Amino acid sequence: MEKPNIDYINKLSRNEEAVKEKFIAILKFEIPIEIDTYFVSLQNNKWNDTKESIHKLKNKIGILGLENSYHLADEYEKSNQNNRKKLQIAFEETLILIQQFVSCL
Repeated sequence: MEKPNIDYINKLSRNEEAVKEKFIAILKFEIPIEIDTYFVSLQNNKWNDTKESIHKLKNKIGILGLENSYHLADEYEKSNQNNRKKLQIAFEETLILIQQFVSCL
């Protein structure tokens, strides 16, 4: 399985510690909120809101260097109801992974 990393953040920040810390602070703040929003919209069967949450999280997944998970999130975002469950399970596993990673930064 892929492992999250901050390589992209390092590249964007050009290894400037203050910029890097700002990116990390944003991720630490936004990811838990976006995950909660995802689960609330999913539970309330509001697929358009759920897709919006997936889209936002997909971008965070990409920032954390999870290429395969990014593509999975993209598929899930575009999925129809018939093939959604498998994608949902894998996406939610990724959410756990990124939440754990970001909390340790």
